[in-house]
Amino acid sequence: MYAYLRGTYCGSSSDDETVVLDVGGVGYEIVIPPIVREDLSRVPAGNELTLYVSAQATRDQPWPTLFGFLTPQQKGLWQLLISVPRLGGRSAARAMVAPIEQIASAIQQANRAFLDGLPGITLDGADKIIASLRKKVAPFVTAEPRVPARRADPADELRADAIALLLQMGLKRPEAQREVDRLLSTRDDILSVQDIITEHFKSRTAR
Repeated sequence: MYAYLRGTYCGSSSDDETVVLDVGGVGYEIVIPPIVREDLSRVPAGNELTLYVSAQATRDQPWPTLFGFLTPQQKGLWQLLISVPRLGGRSAARAMVAPIEQIASAIQQANRAFLDGLPGITLDGADKIIASLRKKVAPFVTAEPRVPARRADPADELRADAIALLLQMGLKRPEAQREVDRLLSTRDDILSVQDIITEHFKSRTAR
């Protein structure tokens, strides 16, 4: 149905599982795996972006869901993963938390422990992946060409890094974004991520 979409990157959803790409005035909601989300965290909204996409529909969800990737290799490995029985598109995407060459190497070497450690993959699922794909992943074992995300300016990088750290501390993304934006807009002495975290905890203590 689709090979790729190129348009304006509109940012991610509150749950970070999807992004919106504006293509000719139409906003496409696209599910992305964690490795793609990590790279897009450094891309400001409003930048032009190309995602290699695949549409998947099921009997229970006949309206196609779009899945997006930064390289054809990422898309290719995902397509292999969804060929494994009982491994759906969203589960395969969520499991892609490591570079694809590491996942492919684990499959080729029958590394059940590594695969079992991927989100949503059980030991039984790891065995099915190995049995189904062990002889098919050789093209993905060598390092994939990385597509460098467009470099943001230092202020964007500071904001993204601070939000990421607050998320690790347990804040929800909307709350973390509001807190970082508040501090950056009201304080001229904020120069580092540590400054933001320090001021965040000061404000919480004062409440």
